[in-house]
Amino acid sequence: MDTDDNPRPATRESRYRRRRKPLGEHAAKVIAELQRQFLNGRPNAVSSLAQLRQAIKEEPGAASVPEACWLPDALLDLEHLPSEGPSDAERALHTAVTLWSLHQQSRHEHGMHVNGTSLAAAIQRLAAGAVNEETVYERFTALGTAATYGELSHHARGLIVRLRDADIGFDYGLFVDDLRMFQRGPDPVAGLTGAERVRSLWGREYLRARPQRRPNHNDGIEKKE
Repeated sequence: MDTDDNPRPATRESRYRRRRKPLGEHAAKVIAELQRQFLNGRPNAVSSLAQLRQAIKEEPGAASVPEACWLPDALLDLEHLPSEGPSDAERALHTAVTLWSLHQQSRHEHGMHVNGTSLAAAIQRLAAGAVNEETVYERFTALGTAATYGELSHHARGLIVRLRDADIGFDYGLFVDDLRMFQRGPDPVAGLTGAERVRSLWGREYLRARPQRRPNHNDGIEKKE
């Protein structure tokens, strides 16, 4: 058993783990409950996931599953609600929940929503196990450099299908926070747009999750003929 006098060494990922924001916490709870019901074989949950997958390309509110864009009052009080069209938070929640339904499709052994693992860390794990890591990284770069929210969602769908096939999950609460940030305009202090901040964040998390290369004792030693 670990004690304060003899703590367990922190891994690279755990040292840099970030916390979810209120929207992310709400999304994580919603998805965790849908996931629990699905893994327990509840017929209504199986039906809900099918409906969510059909609404992936739709606007928030199109899915008949209320969890896809419903926000509690505590979040609505902090959110600008346009008279027409969804709010940034509603759009982010809809995208995250529907993409999770795609990620969870045909996976009945365990959940694809995994607390604490960022999207970038999951993609790094995917790349590390791929035959061609560069191909995965190119897809990840396309995701990060998306010019519009629609483009971002499109690239995310492709990567999530690959993560599903590799049986790799990630934290959809963190993901929804990133989707929310992506839609923001320039920061008044730093001057960076939300998209630029997300791009930098994902880049850091990808590199931090990269496995450390084990030193070769022959490195730097010239071989004698």
